[in-house]
Amino acid sequence: MQSHPRPDSRPESIPPRKGIVVLTGYGLKVAVEHGRLFLADGLGSRRRSVRLSKATCGLKRLVILGHSGTVSLEALRWLRDVKAAVVQIDADGQLVLASAPLTEGLTHLRRAQVLAAGNETGIRIVRRLLADKVAGQADVAEGAGKLVAARTIRALVQRLSEASDIGAVAGIESKAAQAYWEALADTPVRFARRDERKVPEHWCAFGLRKSPLTGSPRNAANPANAILNYLYAILEAETRVALLTVGLDPGLGLMHADQVSRDSLACDVMETLRPTVDSWLLGYLAAAHFAKSDFFERPDGTVRLTSRLTAVLAETASVWARAVGPAAEWVATELVRGTAQKRGMGLRKGALPTPLTQANRSAGRPTPARGRKAKPSTFKVALPRACSECGKPIRSGTRRFCSERCYQAYKTEVGMPRFAKAGMARLSKLRAEGADPSHGGEVGRKRGASNARRARERSIWKALGLDVNQEKERFKRDILPRIQDVPLSRIMKATGFSRRYASLARRGLYTPHPVHYDALATLVGGTP
Repeated sequence: MQSHPRPDSRPESIPPRKGIVVLTGYGLKVAVEHGRLFLADGLGSRRRSVRLSKATCGLKRLVILGHSGTVSLEALRWLRDVKAAVVQIDADGQLVLASAPLTEGLTHLRRAQVLAAGNETGIRIVRRLLADKVAGQADVAEGAGKLVAARTIRALVQRLSEASDIGAVAGIESKAAQAYWEALADTPVRFARRDERKVPEHWCAFGLRKSPLTGSPRNAANPANAILNYLYAILEAETRVALLTVGLDPGLGLMHADQVSRDSLACDVMETLRPTVDSWLLGYLAAAHFAKSDFFERPDGTVRLTSRLTAVLAETASVWARAVGPAAEWVATELVRGTAQKRGMGLRKGALPTPLTQANRSAGRPTPARGRKAKPSTFKVALPRACSECGKPIRSGTRRFCSERCYQAYKTEVGMPRFAKAGMARLSKLRAEGADPSHGGEVGRKRGASNARRARERSIWKALGLDVNQEKERFKRDILPRIQDVPLSRIMKATGFSRRYASLARRGLYTPHPVHYDALATLVGGTP
């Protein structure tokens, strides 16, 4: 007998976010079906998929996290047609692939790039990139409250502008980096309350940038540096795409030495954007509560990110793409300008295309503010939210918890004890100042009125001459069994009891005064 899939077993849809689609995990598939791009990832009940049309998809980036799956040649052509870049980052955070649509061949630009390595033009570009980086690091340190480190780093910016060769520039930048990372080492990393006792102590701070496993940033040994390595990989991918788009070769560097499987120029240009990424990460660490399941530790102690967290970080790609665009176009312009100056020629305005910022297109247009320059855009990324109790992601809203269960657990185990402690401390302080809120004033007047009313009720009942013991037996026999299902709110309203005393009376742990029996009998439909 043929079985039909249940409606709830259909694959979950992959939502494109700001022109970015992120595929992660196993079973990745990128293919074209009936003219539409078919994307899928995951296995079994966690399978996700989406079909995109060329006219409506708005796709700018396809980010692949992992190395298990298939990509068809027809799909690569489809992505080229919509001018979408493809980025692949492996599980260890290493950039595997970053491709961009082909641009016009700018032979003179690449020739200038080759000649600039080691000459005055190359030194000038590197000096400017690293000066911007060091100045950005000083701003980040100052924003984090590390004022001494910020002053130390700012003093090195002037020395950078006076350096005459690549070695001197790199040495000054290294000193700034040492002061910068030492200042940020004590930045706390918070975990969900359930996982606080489960994580190693060295996971709870940013720590030094150099991993104890390698002596370099590679193979991070704690979550903060693992996240930063992943963000840098995304930034490197976007820098490579930007350089290809403007017509530069990402592999021919000006400062970083040429190495196999490394885009040296991309590493050069992304230096100026590293403080921007660092600033975002510090904001993320200050706002987030991670779950232990967001990370896993390999046998050698290396920390890796799980797919939930890598997918969240990959969504920052569009922001780093906008941030790196002006830097890539500036480098291309400086390379051509250096060659033109050697030949005694000037650089014609708009000589190079500006496909990333569209600066040439908007150069001749008047601004709405009557010629005033527009403010530079700020590159902000929405911070992903997570439950402070269990660490699960919270996609929308301003809630601190992912579910009512987590909220009640936090309230019972943390909120109420904290409130009780703070309340007792406040009460003790008021009593020490002679302003006890439980005596005198409005509280005293209410208590006096209540006591007077109850005294009158007891005197009236006593005048009836009834036997107290017989009345209490009547309560246990006729009233108590029948008030078990009566809400506490009704008992409180009928008798004037507090919630605690109403609960004790309903459970038979407290026998009320007979003056209340008529009201309780009325609640259960009995005869007063």
